[in-house]
Amino acid sequence: MPTNLPAEAQKALAKYQLARTIPDKIKALEEALSLIPDHKGTEKLRGQLKRRIAELKREAERKAMMKAGRRDFFTIAKEGDSQVVIIGSTNSGKSSLLKALTNAKPIIAPYPFSTDKPTPGMMYYEDVEIQLVELPAILTEELEETQYTSKSLGLVKNADGVIILLDGMNDPVKQLERILELLDEAGISIKPRKGEIILEKKDSGGIRIVTFGNFQGTYKEVEELLKNVGIKNAVVKIYGDASIEDLEETIIRETIHKKALIILNKSDAVQPSTLEQLKKIVASMGIPFAAISAEKGTNLEELKEATFKTLRLIRIYTQKDGIVSKKPIVMYENATVRDLAEIIHKDLARKMKYARVWGRSVKIQGQQVGSDHILQDGDIVEIYSS
Repeated sequence: MPTNLPAEAQKALAKYQLARTIPDKIKALEEALSLIPDHKGTEKLRGQLKRRIAELKREAERKAMMKAGRRDFFTIAKEGDSQVVIIGSTNSGKSSLLKALTNAKPIIAPYPFSTDKPTPGMMYYEDVEIQLVELPAILTEELEETQYTSKSLGLVKNADGVIILLDGMNDPVKQLERILELLDEAGISIKPRKGEIILEKKDSGGIRIVTFGNFQGTYKEVEELLKNVGIKNAVVKIYGDASIEDLEETIIRETIHKKALIILNKSDAVQPSTLEQLKKIVASMGIPFAAISAEKGTNLEELKEATFKTLRLIRIYTQKDGIVSKKPIVMYENATVRDLAEIIHKDLARKMKYARVWGRSVKIQGQQVGSDHILQDGDIVEIYSS
């Protein structure tokens, strides 16, 4: 972010940080945009502000639609161990994929918009229950937005992951480009992150940086950046690899990151050259890719495994008096023994003395570990408390 922003622009950005309603946020950003000079040094910031304004306007539109009385149709309670939504264009095969992977019985028809509300089903993969939700199409076959676009993208924000399903019979490369544009406009990023930044605003104490990894920036840069948007007191927590640009995006865009898979359906109808082009694009993004046929059942087992791995889930089996539980507790990677104890019962976490672990996370089977021990998929854990 430029360090020489006009004082009026800084005040407008400070108003944005304080705003509580979407209209107030839009008004503050539009004011800031009008006060920031248009030149090469401010090009990136102006672009971020424009995208954020577009995101907020889309969010306001979605909320207005839900207020109109159709909220119940677009509310899906999370069930199972994780929730993944399926998005795509009309007739891309979303219903066929849901039917092939789950116990759901969606309407499958050759005409567009046969799905007009979210349809859930449960997919099972090696003791893990993953709820798949087919969302109404976000694009027409002509790759134009639909009446469901905003509401479906709203559900993407609440899910744990997203499957982007491309129709192999309708220029999948252009489909992917349009879907990525829509996700970006909605403030959703599917780009894998090397790090994470959490900004906690405070009432006092100045600016404090807590780093659990590698931050490419200085305290002075962070302080100047926060000052420009009117934040005087905050704790900035940085996990993994992150840069000052990542912090800027966190402050301005408030981007939501989602784990994603890009899946090509009807892959047998795709020209080899198109398939290779698509593979290169997806590989450059660092996102898992699979070519399938939902109708013929091609590569569906591989898709189940890829979904599980993309969600970065681990299965932990508990043990008591030598008896191992049949059903695992499903957690996210880097979960600790303390996290496990808190899931079982808060009192157990509070009174815990140590645990014994069998599995890949220990060198000696049955090893005694403390509460900060990081677990791995398939570990068996027995917790001892006072």
